[in-house]
Amino acid sequence: MLMGLDRRRKMLGYLRRVNYNTFENTCKQLDIQYSPPQPYTRRVTKRWLVKKALCIKVFEEKQKLKAAVRLKQRRERQARARAAREQQEKQVQERQTQEGTLV
Repeated sequence: MLMGLDRRRKMLGYLRRVNYNTFENTCKQLDIQYSPPQPYTRRVTKRWLVKKALCIKVFEEKQKLKAAVRLKQRRERQARARAAREQQEKQVQERQTQEGTLV
């Protein structure tokens, strides 16, 4: 009997995913109240908590290391942009002085 109930539950779950209207009609005709299975929940153990804490610690340390690298890269980009801007301003000034001498 339990195997039959399990088979029916699986078929209803499949029917619910594939064709919901047919699923609703079937439940009404059979006078069944379908309840979806409970989501999987992990048993919280000390080992799991310690492992999770370690993973979080490692992740935070890695983020700190990445932050230092990102800061260095950002400063390098800003320095390059500043140098390019200064060079462009210098070229503009040189053109203006050349135009002034030609006139």
